Amino acid sequence: MFLEIPVLLEAGISVNDEIATHIHCLEQPDLTPEDRDHIQQNLARGCARGLQLIALHQLHLSLRLDELCACCVDDQKMTAESVIRG
Repeated sequence: MFLEIPVLLEAGISVNDEIATHIHCLEQPDLTPEDRDHIQQNLARGCARGLQLIALHQLHLSLRLDELCACCVDDQKMTAESVIRG
């Protein structure tokens, strides 16, 4: 499998860690508006990376399910043909 479940879990954990780190930084009262903007931009990019990985994983699973369905249909056709010839 291209992306295993532990990879998906790690991506989710990374997104949560990214959010926690940046929220902690944003709680500092002495930040300038520019500092806040930079932190928020970094947070958005970090979360986007993790969410993109999750989306890729979901797409991969969807493709695998499509392959499985196609194989099942092929197997059913072969079984039906052998019964007819039978």
